[in-house]
Amino acid sequence: MSSAEIQSPEVKLAVGRFIELAYSKDKGMTAKILAKGKASMTINENGDTTFSGNGGMMTFSGNPVLQNIGLSFKRMSVSFTNQDGMKVGYVARINAGMTFSVKGNFDLEELITSCSGLLCQAARALKSPLKSYDRELQQIMGN
Repeated sequence: MSSAEIQSPEVKLAVGRFIELAYSKDKGMTAKILAKGKASMTINENGDTTFSGNGGMMTFSGNPVLQNIGLSFKRMSVSFTNQDGMKVGYVARINAGMTFSVKGNFDLEELITSCSGLLCQAARALKSPLKSYDRELQQIMGN
């Protein structure tokens, strides 16, 4: 079966959410997997997710992401490669009756510090503790 390459913001968003979910489950392992060269993530139609690479392997339920992305597929596999600095390139291949792929890249630090989970908020606060504290204090003080 041939694979068509498409542009899909929904798939790119899904990849980001799966990484965010992996990070919220085990930030240390997620960082090791992405930092050690090539990595892959496989998600089946039930959301069962395996994320592995030279840095290790983890499994988790990606069902929370599936419920919110509006994509239906039999299988999605994502290959990650390190590029410049904190840049990570990826190719997502989706089997949804026909097979298609989406390519992209992201800045790992930016993704981790911009996500919404509690661990991500802590990482953001560690990156800029004074600004984070100032905003919190302004909120407490009514501004």
